[in-house]
Amino acid sequence: MVKTSRNSLAQLDNELNQPNLPRLKRKNKDSLTNEKNKRPCLTQNNQSNVIDQNNQVKNDKFKKTKRNNTNKAKQINSTLESKVDRSNLELTPASTIASTSFRQHELIHNSPLPNFMWANSDVAWKNLLKAEDEYNSYRDPKMFDRHPTLQPSMRAMLLDWLNEVSQAYNLTRQTYYLALDFFDRFLSTKQNMPKKQLQMLGITCMFIAAKIEEIFPPKLERFAFVCDGACDENDILVNELVILNALNWELSPMTPISWLSLFTQIYSSMDKENVENIIYGEQFLMPDYQSKLFVQIAHLIDLCTLSAGSLDYSYSVIAAAAFYHFTNENVVLQCTGKTMSEMRSCIEWMIPFAIAIKNEGLDFIDKIPLEDDPKCTDIQKHTVSLELLKNAQTIQTEIESEKMTLMDSSDSGLNVTSTPSKLPLTPPNSTN
Repeated sequence: MVKTSRNSLAQLDNELNQPNLPRLKRKNKDSLTNEKNKRPCLTQNNQSNVIDQNNQVKNDKFKKTKRNNTNKAKQINSTLESKVDRSNLELTPASTIASTSFRQHELIHNSPLPNFMWANSDVAWKNLLKAEDEYNSYRDPKMFDRHPTLQPSMRAMLLDWLNEVSQAYNLTRQTYYLALDFFDRFLSTKQNMPKKQLQMLGITCMFIAAKIEEIFPPKLERFAFVCDGACDENDILVNELVILNALNWELSPMTPISWLSLFTQIYSSMDKENVENIIYGEQFLMPDYQSKLFVQIAHLIDLCTLSAGSLDYSYSVIAAAAFYHFTNENVVLQCTGKTMSEMRSCIEWMIPFAIAIKNEGLDFIDKIPLEDDPKCTDIQKHTVSLELLKNAQTIQTEIESEKMTLMDSSDSGLNVTSTPSKLPLTPPNSTN
């Protein structure tokens, strides 16, 4: 606090009374009271006008910021499009995605869903299959042909890193798989993506997914922090608009983990007596299944989706095939509504990944407090690694070479066959 002496106050008082200071005039109490009475008071209309003016200023600033971000997004889009050979480019890049890679669901399948009091289970099932077909049409199994500088191993490294980020920020499994879906669909609709922008693309997809799925998503600066200088907050905001426009704002796919949650919920309801006569209310929407079984199957899906080979299969088929490796054929057919002809190819492709998991073991599950905190089931855990993926790919190469040997033997006249039942199905085929 500044102390003022009596002499300085007296000096200031004398200066105020000097005639050469016309703007500083001493006013007595009466003059101040009269001037106060002359001030116009703010009526209710005047107050509303002031509020409207303040709101208008805020709206103008918001529109200006949004316009600037949109212009930056258009500039990035134009930069990407300028690198495309337009002589061979169609108007809708997604329309060139091979529809033969995904056999369209025949909506004649019996619904595995139980009876609901709030919806027709058959109609709900058909809507799920229809929605999956629409989203799958935007996932291109050959998307790396569009990006000569990218390799499948780069995708695996990025997803493994996003998996680690999810665990660090306690994000849900659904958030991680939404980010994975956004990433794949974005690359399926673009061309010539620079590899130096891959990390920025991945973290922006995670940022969008967290805002959709999380109750308390991490702040923007937290996502920029984990990039270690590869991109800043403004880069993430600008690329957010680019990604949303490329995805046409279609942000609600049924992810593999969503299908797995549905299948395990149906499997749990099968254990109840007279299940055919039970009519479920909204309680069916609340997870009520074996947490350990769910985490085991999710672990297999986490490993499989690191591989670019997962792009050849729909999310429901991936979840059903993983479910098959931990249960049995009868359970899968009843809980998933799939046929063996639909799942056979994916089951065979998934065998090396299941063997790699069995060789490593599932000891990590004992460290997760599933009984004490059921919410741990929904949190994405970084339990897979690039080394585990490499082991699975090595086993896959060995199986492929064995198949070639069997084919050569069959050509020589020997009666040798190789079917999924002849191959080792691991982890053990049990419901425990």
